[in-house]
Amino acid sequence: MVEIVPKDGLRFGYRIWSEVSTGLVVKLQTLGSDGQVLEQLAYSELQLDAPVSMSKLSRLMRDTKGYDIYRPKLRKTTAEAEGWRLSEPVPGFQSMSCHVREAPESGGTFSPMQWVFSDGLASVSLFIQAYDPARHQQGNSMVSGATHSVSRKMGDHWVTVMGEVPKSTLEKFARVLERTR
Repeated sequence: MVEIVPKDGLRFGYRIWSEVSTGLVVKLQTLGSDGQVLEQLAYSELQLDAPVSMSKLSRLMRDTKGYDIYRPKLRKTTAEAEGWRLSEPVPGFQSMSCHVREAPESGGTFSPMQWVFSDGLASVSLFIQAYDPARHQQGNSMVSGATHSVSRKMGDHWVTVMGEVPKSTLEKFARVLERTR
């Protein structure tokens, strides 16, 4: 077991158990600021030497009967190209990717954007879309286990910041996000 203890209040801690010979993570706990377990993932049964038929596995994965398949069109971009930036960096987090979801139903309005940051363990997503008063309510926040989100109106846009980090980290991202055009 390895325990990762954060050096600041911007992220959670972790306890990670791994199988000795393969390094496979068999249990993972996400820890809050006072060490409480916020979320836990673990195998209930594991057989490391089980034979795997790749053709059978592939066939099972292709069988999508009973499922709706949705393949959104994503366009790789940068936040700067879309008119957004952070006025200052959030310590320890690096921009990993930025995509715009091409929505044919948007009728030429702003297409939703997702800007992803990571500190190497946790990730934070900034979702930016056109503000719709019928759908968006000011001051939304949500907590589910270790996942938090905060939302707010910013001009003509609705910003949702979501990730497995403390709420204060998400609020910092929302505070330093700014429109450049």
